[in-house]
Amino acid sequence: MSQESLNFEESMEKLEKIVKSLETENKSLEENIQLFEEGLSLSKDLQKHLESAEKKIEILSKDQNGEISTSPFEEK
Repeated sequence: MSQESLNFEESMEKLEKIVKSLETENKSLEENIQLFEEGLSLSKDLQKHLESAEKKIEILSKDQNGEISTSPFEEK
């Protein structure tokens, strides 16, 4: 599965597995570098997901005049 087709949760899960592997498994330097590079790529993709979600929330938060209003998130 390519990284472009992964949603936020799938990307996060894959990144967590990479981190755990880097911390616990005894792999060769080359394998660790490859995992690290994959982790960096996933991290960038996750950042894009978050920025996209932030923009959607911002659009949904605009009032009738087009002004953005912010309010703290309240759990119900």
